[in-house]
Amino acid sequence: MRSFVSAVFFILMTFAASGYAGEQSDLFEVRMLQLDDATDKSAQQTLDESLLKAIRIELIRLTGNPSFLSQPEAETFVQSPKAWLKSYRYESYEQEGVKVGNWLVFEFDQQRFYRYFQQQGLVIWPMANRPTTLVMGSQLIAGTLVKLTGETLDYLPKLNYRNTALQLGLPIETPQYATNWVYPDADGSNQRVADILQSSDARYLLSFQVVASISGAERYKWQLFDRSGISLLQGETREEPEQGYFEDTFSELLRLYSAPYREQAEFLGSLTLTVDNIRSVEQLTELEKRLKAMKPTVHQVRLTSVEKHQVVFEVVYQGEYIRLVNRLAAMPNLVSVRDDAVIGQVNAEWE
Repeated sequence: MRSFVSAVFFILMTFAASGYAGEQSDLFEVRMLQLDDATDKSAQQTLDESLLKAIRIELIRLTGNPSFLSQPEAETFVQSPKAWLKSYRYESYEQEGVKVGNWLVFEFDQQRFYRYFQQQGLVIWPMANRPTTLVMGSQLIAGTLVKLTGETLDYLPKLNYRNTALQLGLPIETPQYATNWVYPDADGSNQRVADILQSSDARYLLSFQVVASISGAERYKWQLFDRSGISLLQGETREEPEQGYFEDTFSELLRLYSAPYREQAEFLGSLTLTVDNIRSVEQLTELEKRLKAMKPTVHQVRLTSVEKHQVVFEVVYQGEYIRLVNRLAAMPNLVSVRDDAVIGQVNAEWE
């Protein structure tokens, strides 16, 4: 019978040649709502026009940087968006059992994106690093105030910001009850925000309001707070942009949230991971699979040696070293995780 070490070396070249792998990420699916009774320009787009818009959304979402579209690297994608598309489909959009439109769903080729980003040294902002934002919106029409809870938003497509946040890969919370509301009129800070976020997993609170006059003219204002109630960003417009109110707002949030990660992840690092007590090919396969599932933080995993029951991997990663070590320490079956940051060496045992 082939020994464990021999069996491992039999598959060594397969492991060494592989890069990104793992489970499908929701970062690679863009959903665009098309309402049956819509008359605006977005509802009349052709499939090619919708695909071009979708891949622009995809690039902003992956990088966390709206300015990426103006960089030369973006041209590779926008000039031939079909080359990056895996599939597309239509899904019915219903309200109270009545079809009112369709979702046009684009699924992009995850593996091809990962390979290209890795080859070009481009940074992907991982979902695990994206903070949750509690969103409190309201509408003021001729003195009548409407608080935009989850149920209210279902009947106000124009004010339903949830799909924009989903498109950009921003986790959000929407209040289900119209109590303890916050409005975008604070001067510097709002203590009520700090009180509200104490009982929430959200790290930020976004408040916005659309004010409509009797003549139909609208004014839109918004404000972003941190967990201390400090105002971080705010804006106001008196004309609705062609893409709607929320794309610019959420793009600003995206830029702010991703900036620290993008700044420290511009360069790739590597570490050596040594794992003892690996006693079967199945255990080795499971370990390698879990390491590669840490994409996009982990760029590449290469098995470099096997000796008795010890295996050694070279791991190429982006982002903070300590964050990767903490994720390794939290991995099932991996125990006694010890590291030496000076030499980039991590040792652990398989349980």
